[in-house]
Amino acid sequence: MRILFIVTGIGLGDSTRIDAIIDKFKSKHPDMKVLIAGYGASYDYFKNKYPTIKISGYKIPGDRMKFYVLPFIFRNYLLPFVWFFTALKLRRRVKKFKPDIIVSDFEPTGIAIAKFVKKKCVVIFGLDPNLYEKFKKVHKLNPIMKLQATYFQKIYDQADFVIIPTFLKPKKKSLMYHYVDPIVRTWPKQLPNEEKLMQELNLNRKPILVMLGGSNFGVSLAKNLIKVAHGFNEYFIFFGSKLNLKETRNVKHFKFSKDFLKYLKVSKGVITLGGQKTLSEAVIYNKPLLVFPIKQHIEQQLNAFSLKDIAMIGDNMHPEALKKQVDEFIERLPELKKKVSAFKFKGDGAEQILWFIEGLINTK
Repeated sequence: MRILFIVTGIGLGDSTRIDAIIDKFKSKHPDMKVLIAGYGASYDYFKNKYPTIKISGYKIPGDRMKFYVLPFIFRNYLLPFVWFFTALKLRRRVKKFKPDIIVSDFEPTGIAIAKFVKKKCVVIFGLDPNLYEKFKKVHKLNPIMKLQATYFQKIYDQADFVIIPTFLKPKKKSLMYHYVDPIVRTWPKQLPNEEKLMQELNLNRKPILVMLGGSNFGVSLAKNLIKVAHGFNEYFIFFGSKLNLKETRNVKHFKFSKDFLKYLKVSKGVITLGGQKTLSEAVIYNKPLLVFPIKQHIEQQLNAFSLKDIAMIGDNMHPEALKKQVDEFIERLPELKKKVSAFKFKGDGAEQILWFIEGLINTK
């Protein structure tokens, strides 16, 4: 079995999701051959694990918790040409690799390469068009969010197959989309118990985790939260961000840690952006959530919308407002813990993707 993966490099969520899928494949097919094409965070993540090709991709400007379309267009206006010529350039390398199938997220390069080498392309991404229709009925959408939804729909339309990891599977099966459960790298039961983990991680109390992701969007959240963290009798551990965040008596910062899931298992709760991967792992680990979805970012808004009944959704990150929201979150930790535990999320998404792609390869 040979699979080419095209991975977005804006943050680490897409990389860790693909990594979990590859691990699931390799557990069943140890001789499986993998080739990765990525940039930014995805290239750095995979370059020492698997054969990895460096490509060009999206550039996200700014570090505020809002998606701005004009700066994005200005930084990326040449991308359609880049995608085409990147696919053309990679054609020989990909033909030599001889993939059975090509798996991409929302990178059009994957679809272009698939057409060049005449292979099927499977797109795996978290934006659910059916959930979007429900979201529109209760939220007024601005043109920017509508444009993003249209763009993702175009990518879905060009793919041969679309797989959507979701927290809320539709009641009716879709002929257009294949829905799977959330994807996690490691199950809680696969890790040592909490007492052993507390000793291993040198923790004397349970922390609140703050996941900022691998992009710049979480920088403003980090800066403002650090300003007010001293006012809480809690221990905050920050993950992600390219900044060197100032550590204090109750604040610690890891730009990246392979032990994130160990910290997650012993944590009280999680403060995070609206990326699907962190949310997936948090709910599988039954952790209370305070979610700050990026404004005007349609996928993150939909992720938060799907969890609105079991998570606390933040909306204002000015220091004083943020302090009140974190204070409320700490007070509601027991209630939110009960809600997320009662929902009984399943984390079988990677295995379901394995079955689906195996079927495609075996029936070609």
